[in-house]
This record gives sequence, C-alpha cells and structure tokens, in this order.
Amino acid sequence: MTFFRNRLFLEGIALGGICGIVIGSVIAFTIGESSVEAVKRTMQDRFPGKREVPFKYLSQ
Repeated sequence: MTFFRNRLFLEGIALGGICGIVIGSVIAFTIGESSVEAVKRTMQDRFPGKREVPFKYLSQ
C-alpha cells in the first residue's frame, strides 16, 4: 500500500510540473513580447546616443 501511495504522489508531482511549465510558457509568450519591446524603448529613451543597451542595468 505504501508503494501505491508513493507512486501516486510522484505522478502528481510530475503532472503538476508539466502543467506548470505549460501554463508558465503560455503566460510568458503572451506577456513577454510586449514587455521586451517596452524595455527596449525605455532603454533607448534613457540612453539615446548608444546603440547597445548596458547589460548592468538589465540585471537590476
């Protein structure tokens, strides 16, 4: 009986992990594209003379 309970527990962890990855990916793709464009625009406005974005500010 203990083996069956442990197997169900592990199956639940696997199923929850897969669902979390799928839902997280959908949210990231939905929000991500508009957010990346907004960050690029903000950095270009803040540093107008530079073509490259300083990476030290992106990690904050």
